[in-house]
Amino acid sequence: MKIVRFYECGEPDVLRLEETAIPHPKAGQVLLQVEASGVNYTDVDHRRSSSASREPLTFPSTPGVEVVGVIVEAGEGATALPVGTRVIGLLSHGGYAEYVAVPAASIIPVPPGLDAAQAVAIPLQGLTAYHILATFGHIQPGERILIQAAAGGVGTLAVQLARLLEAGQIIATASTPAKLDLALSLGADVGINYTQPDWTTQVLQATDGKGVDLMLDMIGGVQFSENFTCLAPLGRIVTFGKASGQRAVIDSEKLTARCSTVTGFYAGYAGTRPDLVVPALKKLFQYVLAGQLHVQVHHRFPLEEAAAAHRLMETRQSTGKIVLLPGWHKN
Repeated sequence: MKIVRFYECGEPDVLRLEETAIPHPKAGQVLLQVEASGVNYTDVDHRRSSSASREPLTFPSTPGVEVVGVIVEAGEGATALPVGTRVIGLLSHGGYAEYVAVPAASIIPVPPGLDAAQAVAIPLQGLTAYHILATFGHIQPGERILIQAAAGGVGTLAVQLARLLEAGQIIATASTPAKLDLALSLGADVGINYTQPDWTTQVLQATDGKGVDLMLDMIGGVQFSENFTCLAPLGRIVTFGKASGQRAVIDSEKLTARCSTVTGFYAGYAGTRPDLVVPALKKLFQYVLAGQLHVQVHHRFPLEEAAAAHRLMETRQSTGKIVLLPGWHKN
């Protein structure tokens, strides 16, 4: 089978397409023939630096924490789902491959009507969008919400979910007019270019000087401290990434001045909690199948172009979900 590996941390070009034996599932695992692998910022962090990994990094290593595939073999005591069932699989790494063995406890059947690319866009980014709004963001009907990077994989889902969860005003930020147009088309009320130096002033103007009640931040870095400028009293920030590549520094005085709250969210940990995964995915699937939530899969790459997929993500020029499709080749 084909698999993407890297032997040292570095730029996207360290990713290599290689051949290896198809694995056999161990007890408690199922073997999936992969139809689609999701590309996420956690994969980029995994490739960039061993210190970014949530577990000790050994080489060769393979990125990828979410796949959609068909069960082709089950290990002892693994699952009651029959061979041939299409499922979502969550794993700590190894998803950029044609076959992968995953814990049976992590698999979830894909509802009929969803193709593999759509389905793989839901686990990490859908769970993230849902939980940073509802579970960790404690969104309330009528609240003013600001969604950073609103044209990305998480952002496009968060804009739609905020509307479904009855946000009063949705402010979307992005770095280009085209990305803002996408966010507005998905339900945002206001679009603001966060690369402009007065972006926080524009947020305050849009909220009549009141600020936002909830802010979703995945940019981090220097901009993170600017977030407090446009946060309402008792406002909350949920931080779930650092697309800027820079760590954010939290000023405790800014927290106390207006009784603000900052909460972190990491989908990798949430994925180990069935109570956080199963009910949320069921709700997300219901939204998608009812036509209330539209998954944005804008970038598809063959497995051999994993490096190109990472480069696109790092330039922050992408919109929607980036997906690798094993066995698919561009014409």
